[in-house]
Amino acid sequence: MLSSKGLLSIYTSRHLKLFNRLLSTKVAKELKLPKRKSTVTEKEVYKYFNYPERKLAHSFPETFFVKKRGKTPDNFYIASNVAASTIADSIKKDLPADKLIMEINPGIGLLTEKLITETHNDLFLYEAHEQLFDKLAIILHKSQHRKISLKQCDFIGLWKMGYLDKLDDGNRVELLFDKIQRKEFDDDTCARLFACIGSAKFFKDFINSIIFQIGFSAVGRFEMFLCLPPPIFIQLAASPLAGYFLYRPTSVLFQLLFEYEFITKIDRRQFLPWRATPTNSPKVGKILLTDFDYMYLIRVVPRKNLFQYCTPNHLPALWFYVKQHLSSRKKQVIPTLERWIPGCGPRLIVNAKPIKKPETLFPCNEATSLPSFVAPSTSLTVNDFVDNINIFTQFGNLTPTQILTTFNEFINWPEYESCAFVDVLEKALMKMHTRPEDADDVLSDDDSEEDPKNFKEGS
Repeated sequence: MLSSKGLLSIYTSRHLKLFNRLLSTKVAKELKLPKRKSTVTEKEVYKYFNYPERKLAHSFPETFFVKKRGKTPDNFYIASNVAASTIADSIKKDLPADKLIMEINPGIGLLTEKLITETHNDLFLYEAHEQLFDKLAIILHKSQHRKISLKQCDFIGLWKMGYLDKLDDGNRVELLFDKIQRKEFDDDTCARLFACIGSAKFFKDFINSIIFQIGFSAVGRFEMFLCLPPPIFIQLAASPLAGYFLYRPTSVLFQLLFEYEFITKIDRRQFLPWRATPTNSPKVGKILLTDFDYMYLIRVVPRKNLFQYCTPNHLPALWFYVKQHLSSRKKQVIPTLERWIPGCGPRLIVNAKPIKKPETLFPCNEATSLPSFVAPSTSLTVNDFVDNINIFTQFGNLTPTQILTTFNEFINWPEYESCAFVDVLEKALMKMHTRPEDADDVLSDDDSEEDPKNFKEGS
């Protein structure tokens, strides 16, 4: 049997050095912890909030604090009682006693508690993240005497559900609204809805649901109170003077299909996740930095009288007409329409019909009181003829109601039903059933037809 001295002699000096090196390497690796890359840290968020709201912010999972640089989150969450009170005051204003309230992504329930305390209306909650259900369950348990429901659903990703329903003939969207009383489109609204949205896809889906009367709009009309990052609202409500970079087909369709009202600005730091400061891009930097320290609170309602100006049967044609002719701002109105119906130009130039200009719907939303590049919401008219129209007049210079007027003239000409436009429209509609619509109108660095230096503020 070897003595202890003999055992030690087995380990040569070389072995001991190797053993020590292995040990030191292992310890070094254990001490080197991976760093979480972020542009906004929890420490900065906590520093902004005063106690006790700092405790409220701490209630959110850490993944809610940071998003990747340059990417706007699809969902935002209220993290301040100040913001919750501002929003609740707007929702409560002129609220009918029997009106259903829907809250999308209630988070830790700051707005939810105020709506329960300050109203007696039924309340439906839709939350995407299951890890927040415990906090919402506590609120619901205290209000068992009220009709309040909670569903797990990515409401902002509604367009994805609609596309899957189209692929497999499913009923996901229908099940989402199964407890909501359906109403005709020209009837009263079904509910008041609140959401904090950072996704332009949501609005593209909402526009399509009205155009094709499916999904969201098949239930009826919703009166929506929305908190948005400024760039999204600026593009949706852009004036023609903003230029092609902002004034896109989605802008025209949104302004024709919806009444919209700018309510107020709210400090963006009262919402999570915090938006990362955008890069100083020469193309989109000016727009992305507009009112960067705020979120916009707006009110949006589908127009009750929409079908008086464009029947449901003609809505798909209007959708295609706008997308086709606004794909380039510089498309000239008369030469473009004459490609569909030769010789139609003089009918637009020599117009004997009375002109009726649209009226601003909300006096507090005059152009001078709105954010830069934004046009006020107006009434609809199909008699907003372009003054002194000629062969050089471009679609990109027309207001939404002027585009609607040219469309109404176009579809009422006797040659319309047999013209090539109808055939191209049918092919486009068939294509929609085979793949999702391209995101061609979303504000991005790729949109570069016009130099943003040519932007003009105002409407």
